[in-house]
Amino acid sequence: MQVTLVNPPYPEGSHKHPPFIPLGIGYLAAVLEKNGFEVNVIDLQALPRPLAEVEAELRKRKPDLVGLTSTTLTYKSALKVIRVAKKALPDCVTVIGGAHVTFWDENALKECPELDIVVRKEGENTLLEIAQCLQEGKSYDDVIGLTCRKGDGIIKNEDRPYIENLDDLPYPAFHLFPIEQFNKYGNIIFPLMTSRGCTFWCDFCSAVRMFGQRYRMRSPKKVVDE
Repeated sequence: MQVTLVNPPYPEGSHKHPPFIPLGIGYLAAVLEKNGFEVNVIDLQALPRPLAEVEAELRKRKPDLVGLTSTTLTYKSALKVIRVAKKALPDCVTVIGGAHVTFWDENALKECPELDIVVRKEGENTLLEIAQCLQEGKSYDDVIGLTCRKGDGIIKNEDRPYIENLDDLPYPAFHLFPIEQFNKYGNIIFPLMTSRGCTFWCDFCSAVRMFGQRYRMRSPKKVVDE
């Protein structure tokens, strides 16, 4: 079974900073690969291209599952890619995750009929379980941590518990990205996750709402080894 993960482009006319490696997609891809799934990435911030080319690329790759991440800035762009994915591959399952849709889940499904699933909060294990259900020909509508369609309605399952031991995560799948496109000022900068969660509850920040009000750390050895 094949999975394509897409980093959506910035909307036309918006501020664009130099592209950086989307660490969230790197972890999702690594977890899927570790469990035997074929994964590829289309990064439309590192390598911008027209939606017609994205459609052609998806027709060529024929993924069973197309997953996107999005911020508030790239939410509308992500929906455009989802519509293109369904046009190219009507039978593929479309999934979106990230901070914006975590808190806009039911609205996102209502706004975009081509969208099948919203993964809320920490996504690695939820996306893996969705992929496993699809591979086994089972329904995914009881997978915790997601909001999805069921019949004519929308269901919102309970939140998935956070990953207790972050050292269980494999290293991000950097090999799937066009690494040279991330060269800034003569250097390629690799992002690094050392922890998730926060003990505070600041009004302006999504971190605690996405990753919980407890500080979870990777081991120093794991961080240094990476």
